[in-house]
Amino acid sequence: MSNQEKTCWDTFSDILNAGIDRVILYGPAGTGKTYSAMHEQNDGQAFRLTCTDDMTNMDVTGGFLPSSDGGFDFIEGSAIQAWRGHRLVVDEIDKAGGDVFATLLNMTDSDGSATWQHPVTGEVHKPQEGFKVIMTTNVEVIEELPMALIDRFPVRLRIDRPHPNALMTLPSHWREYANRMADAGTERMSLRLFQSMHKLSRQMGEEEASRIILGKRADAFLQAVRIDNFQEVEQRG
Repeated sequence: MSNQEKTCWDTFSDILNAGIDRVILYGPAGTGKTYSAMHEQNDGQAFRLTCTDDMTNMDVTGGFLPSSDGGFDFIEGSAIQAWRGHRLVVDEIDKAGGDVFATLLNMTDSDGSATWQHPVTGEVHKPQEGFKVIMTTNVEVIEELPMALIDRFPVRLRIDRPHPNALMTLPSHWREYANRMADAGTERMSLRLFQSMHKLSRQMGEEEASRIILGKRADAFLQAVRIDNFQEVEQRG
């Protein structure tokens, strides 16, 4: 496969095949970044964190919760569980608050540097062999992320099109258009939009579903799909 033929998803597969264990996927929303981070070349478990302003370190490393006997038990967070040789997926890293972001920097540092002390036993834990981290973000320019994060994740890949497996869930005559519009700037249309429109179209037809979801853009969509379909038929002929 030549460089011209390779897509971002081919490159992501090559990155994982090379044994890279720290990756940031960035770019337009609704292209399958999270799904691929969870499942691509992953035979083990994947633990997911979705960053928000309200997220706390309890989600990352754990915290105490009431137990059935009236006391409190320490429940491990996703990062600690993933440290046991699994994959940690951190969604929307750009939305993490200051304290959580600092904790995530520690938990996703190189395996030789990251440590965590259990608050009950005092035991010091380190990531085990096989621990991997994939972060996702919808930022368009990677330099918008903090330098401390970029330094820890030297492998960053811009995802500019829907995952091929996700495109296969759409009608065949929509796929080229959906692929094209995923990274179309202000005219962008996410994969989630197409999936919702497809679901609605099964009930009320393609034209009405597109008008409900796309509004004024429906005519342009229907016309583009007809053109794509016509060109495909011509090429086959």
